[in-house]
Amino acid sequence: MPAPDSAVPVSGHPPAPRLNQLFVIALLLANFGSNVALIAPIQNLLPRMIEQAAGSSGKAIGLGIVTGIGALAALVFNPVAGHLSDRWRWTDNRAWTVLIGLVTGTLGHVILAYQHSLLGIAIWWAICQAAINVAYSPMSAVIVDHVDRKFWGLVWGLVSVAQAAGLIVGLAAVVLVFPTTTAGMLSVAFGYGIFLFPLVVVLYRLPRVGSRSAGAAGAARPRRGLIAGSLPAFRALLGGRGFRSVMAGRFLIMLAETIALLYIYYYLQDDIRYPNPGHGQLILILIATIATILATVAVGRVADRSGGYRRYSVLASVLMAATALALAGLSEWTLVMVCAFALGAGYGAFMSVSQALSLTVLPDPSTAGRDLGILNIAYTIPQVIGAPIAGLVVADLDGYRGLFIFAALLAVVAAFFFSRVPSDPAAPPAISPGDQDALEPTLRAAITPAGRQGRPA
Repeated sequence: MPAPDSAVPVSGHPPAPRLNQLFVIALLLANFGSNVALIAPIQNLLPRMIEQAAGSSGKAIGLGIVTGIGALAALVFNPVAGHLSDRWRWTDNRAWTVLIGLVTGTLGHVILAYQHSLLGIAIWWAICQAAINVAYSPMSAVIVDHVDRKFWGLVWGLVSVAQAAGLIVGLAAVVLVFPTTTAGMLSVAFGYGIFLFPLVVVLYRLPRVGSRSAGAAGAARPRRGLIAGSLPAFRALLGGRGFRSVMAGRFLIMLAETIALLYIYYYLQDDIRYPNPGHGQLILILIATIATILATVAVGRVADRSGGYRRYSVLASVLMAATALALAGLSEWTLVMVCAFALGAGYGAFMSVSQALSLTVLPDPSTAGRDLGILNIAYTIPQVIGAPIAGLVVADLDGYRGLFIFAALLAVVAAFFFSRVPSDPAAPPAISPGDQDALEPTLRAAITPAGRQGRPA
């Protein structure tokens, strides 16, 4: 087998505690808050702010420029923050990295709320995107640090539910409760800070990762600079077929999602002519979120029981492709709502199993923050290039019909790449009935904060 796929499997280290209840709850709250801070502005607040600043004629290109610059900032800061969190993991469990992202992101959203020029919006949204990614990169790596491998699918499923809930609650807040852009952005800033803070506290108080893994050995390694340490690692990661295939598949799925959904507010406003595009957007996202919640934990648990994640990544990608093709031939609002449910189910399944699949191709848990940051490039590049690609497709390929067909083709190719991920030789066996019984209190504990800290599932 290629070295990066199996050289230093996570399962070769002493197992992590099964699941710490407070850790899981804090992780879910942090992902909830991060999605509030990211999605509510992109889906609603930024389009409205940019339309006010640039006018109706310049709103589409303005939105593409602002979101593209923000995604470029994310592209840079996500792997950098992951690399730094790897260096600090033996002393603070990555808590300081999350705290830096928390403080910077909260202040950035507050200042963004008072911007009225396109330049000011672009600058402060880029700062907000950078801060969110500084916090998010170690938030992905802590699952490798503190969760037993056989529960990765379950935990990523719960994380996906929290992210979906953040999407719908954040959007509902800025549409229904805080209708002005200033009040909406201030509410986003407040929620982001409040929901990330518990994770900082819990991470700092947990036993240090180095005490149970290869931390001592890792600490003894020579400390090289960021560029000197990351470029060889980047080449080594891309040398593994599993890593390359996962990165390509995630890139294509995120590009498909970006080009199909970035202009949903303007699509409802200009094409569907929904009376209130913000409310229509909220309805579609609510439907998709319900489907995501139903699919994500269920599929993650099934994938855990089977001992593998590859086939479920393929199936989720195929479902998303089929839904996009259906949307290309539909124009009725009722049928669009049905497709929103199917798309949410496919996306929820994809998020839970593809994230778990990503963890299986990491070469070394001691550098998970850096490696997941590199892998997250596949999430951020589509945000940089998605807007201009979507504009070209809409202009040259039969409008939104062509856009949905193009997104479906991208999802089909993503399914092909996921099918090429090698079978993981270090995969744990299927979960036994006893382990399955143990999952139930963990699931309940992740949703209802009961029980003492550290109580095993």
